[in-house]
Amino acid sequence: MLFGVQWYLWLILAVAIVLAVFAWTKALKSSRERRERLKREGAIWKRDYDLRQNFSVLTEEKLKETADTELLHGVAMNIQVFLENATNMNEAFENLPDEKKYIYTLEYFDEDAKNSLSSFFKNNGAPLVPMLPNALKAVGADKYSSIVAPLVNMYDPDSETSVDYPAIEKADELFKEKYNSDELLRLCAGYIKNNKEIFLN
Repeated sequence: MLFGVQWYLWLILAVAIVLAVFAWTKALKSSRERRERLKREGAIWKRDYDLRQNFSVLTEEKLKETADTELLHGVAMNIQVFLENATNMNEAFENLPDEKKYIYTLEYFDEDAKNSLSSFFKNNGAPLVPMLPNALKAVGADKYSSIVAPLVNMYDPDSETSVDYPAIEKADELFKEKYNSDELLRLCAGYIKNNKEIFLN
C-alpha cells in the first residue's frame, strides 16, 4: 500500500496513463497523415483547376510558351473539357481524331505508370487500354511495347489470355527500371507540335 492506496490501483493508473499516451500518439499521427493527404488532394485540385483555366482554349501561342514537360497535361485537359461538354462522352471520344485519342490515353498512362504499369490497367478499361500500344508507337515510345503488350491482352475482356499475376508483377518490376516519365512527356510534346493543326481550337 502506497499513500493509503492499494498497489493494484497504482498499476491500473499506470496502465491507463500508458494507454492514454499511446492513444494520443496515434491520434497525432492520424491527424498528421490526414493533413498531408488533404494537402496532396488540394494540390491536385489546384493543378486541375489551373490546367482548365490555361488550356480550355488551345492556341499556337499556348503551344509555344508551354514547357514540353507540361504540354501533355495541358492538351489532355483541353480534350477532357471538350469531352465533358459533349452530350455523350463515349461517342465524342470515338469521333476524335486518333492523334487526340493517343494523347488523352498517354496522359492517363503517365499518371498511373508513375505508381506501376499495372496501375494503368487496373484503373482503366476500354477504350484507353486497347489504344495504348498504338499511342506509344505514335509518339515514338514503342520501346515499352514488349512490356505493355502482354498486359493489354490480359486486361482485354475480349481476349482469351488469362490474367497471370506473377507475369504482371515481373512486368511491373521491369517497367519501373525502364520507365522515364520526363522522356515520355517530351516525346508527346514533339508529337503534339508536329500535329498542331489537329490539336489547336
